[in-house]
Amino acid sequence: MLTTWRQASLQLRSPSGPNEPPPKKLPTYRIRGVPNGWDKDRLESFLAGRVSASRPSVRSLAVEFHGRSQTATVQFNSTSRLSLKIPLPVSGSESHSLTLDHGFLSITSLFNPSPQDHKVDIIAISGLSGHAFGSFKERNGEYMWLRDSLPYAISDENGRNTARVMIYGYESSLPNSDSFQNLEDLGSALHFTLRTLALDGTFKPVVFIAHSLGGLVVKQLLISLSNSSDELDKKLRRAVYGIAFFGVPHDGMDIRSLIPMAGDRPNRFLLESIGSHSSQVLSTQQREFTQALGGQGDSEIISFYETLMSPTAVKDKEGRWSMTGEPAVLVSKASATHCRPWENGPEHTCAIHRTHSEMVKFADEDPEYDKVLGRIDSLVRRAILMRRGMESEDSN
Repeated sequence: MLTTWRQASLQLRSPSGPNEPPPKKLPTYRIRGVPNGWDKDRLESFLAGRVSASRPSVRSLAVEFHGRSQTATVQFNSTSRLSLKIPLPVSGSESHSLTLDHGFLSITSLFNPSPQDHKVDIIAISGLSGHAFGSFKERNGEYMWLRDSLPYAISDENGRNTARVMIYGYESSLPNSDSFQNLEDLGSALHFTLRTLALDGTFKPVVFIAHSLGGLVVKQLLISLSNSSDELDKKLRRAVYGIAFFGVPHDGMDIRSLIPMAGDRPNRFLLESIGSHSSQVLSTQQREFTQALGGQGDSEIISFYETLMSPTAVKDKEGRWSMTGEPAVLVSKASATHCRPWENGPEHTCAIHRTHSEMVKFADEDPEYDKVLGRIDSLVRRAILMRRGMESEDSN
């Protein structure tokens, strides 16, 4: 949910030891518009020649879903002289630029397998006041499991990587927000973004990874798809096979410490709609979602729940918010696993011994990640088998 991603108004700090300086954090930038013919070495060389005093490190480079260009994730050892637009060499009569940002809004491709090996799409969505990339990044480290591990762990019987891995970012910050969007608005925005994934009118099987509020957004998306008569929407709905929910408050969450952050700003309604006492909003969504996703055997949900209490939000003397308050259970096991009645057993629920925000942050060789990977890998394999079965039925 609430994460530490260079948010000036919302600083969620982990205390350091008395003699330990806080580690230097190198923000990860997204670079869009990279020509399709470029590799990591060429991009690094190009950036090094145009960004003075900053050594670039390209951590990922993937063809974007629209196919026109690539998107990279990059770190610089210094960000003091970065330009958000870097002109590319002119080709013909057109001029293009690389675009840098660290907001990661909308879709970002982290990994794209070869076209002949591409069998499934994995889309990860962060939670309340989260960051599309930073929410899934190792605390005080550079490892980001959706980029650095998951794409290489999902493979076929011949060891070929089969999953395109993407993250989706949306605005949901709490302090000083003028946004009055609700769950329906957030679901609608995701709906129209994902329609663009079907360049040829077809979709690969889709598996969602959703944290906290992100899970409610996915549920709203599927409700919207099920109510649509558009043929493309119907195809997208049928493509969604699996969802891995992480601390999703199906039955509400403890928002008591978060209410003062929103104050009387327009976004307070969204926050209150996911509180533990907003049963009408979430109950209605849950009922419609169960009908939208289909019956037993058509899809599959794995629900992960936290087992460590989370620090709550407090405001310091300088007016800055931090998650250093009295610990509380933000999303209970009952709320996180309150999904579909046939999926409340141990084969579809799994404890993560982390706090609410930390439950989607893993280090390299993390035992908690191993549990998650096993479940997601199984979801992906069954999604591909389900697609093969549907294609076989259609051909008969």
